[in-house]
Amino acid sequence: MPVVRLDTYKASAFLVSMLHHSGATVLEDGGDIIEVRLISGERISIHLIESSIPAYEIKSTVAYNEANNAHTLFLIWADMLLPPEGHVVEIEEWERSLLALYGDCIWAYDVFGGEIFVYPIHYDRAGQYREIRYGKIINVRQMIGVVVDVAWPDMRGTWRVAGFADRSHHHYHQHHGGQDAKVVPPDSLAACWLMLGLEADDSEPEDVKTAFRRLARQIHPDVNKAANATAQMQALNEAYRRVMATFDDNEL
Repeated sequence: MPVVRLDTYKASAFLVSMLHHSGATVLEDGGDIIEVRLISGERISIHLIESSIPAYEIKSTVAYNEANNAHTLFLIWADMLLPPEGHVVEIEEWERSLLALYGDCIWAYDVFGGEIFVYPIHYDRAGQYREIRYGKIINVRQMIGVVVDVAWPDMRGTWRVAGFADRSHHHYHQHHGGQDAKVVPPDSLAACWLMLGLEADDSEPEDVKTAFRRLARQIHPDVNKAANATAQMQALNEAYRRVMATFDDNEL
């Protein structure tokens, strides 16, 4: 089995486990296609996309799910298919289809150690181009189904789609004024939660560990060439230590 396909199935199994613990009912697990029913009642068809997908296939998938009263959620493997953060790009037709459905963002995932990290990638308008901005990791408990009216010709219609409840999208580097700015260590517990991209009243220890691992992948000095990479990593370690300590305190 190709390595990419194996990683996708590992990520799928991890996502299924997360959905199960969120209270969703898993109706079908096909590896790269997962059908669930949320506790709110919506049926969601989740598609993990690891290779190029043409625009016509996006529309036919959404139309098929619409006919079956299911909301469609495409999760695109960022490392394989999506531009790096900060790049200014001219979007392709398949990206335009997803942006029409999800409101100028694409829901993405990354795979690390058999785990899956889900987050929005925003395509901010920059004239005739789009500037790529990565959002924070989301918790699958925020999954929702919505109905959207799309005016773009190739996707025109009313469609059931799925996404995640809207919360402020912070990216780690934004908290520090850019990659080369002076890093200020978190001076409060609230700042620690913010640095990890989480909220104290809606997070569990595993959420904190997952957020830390993904951020560490981005900012560790081995991969981050910014002048303040070591300070960024130290600040993240401190935020993680202080947040995890709150769970120990709660058990006393």
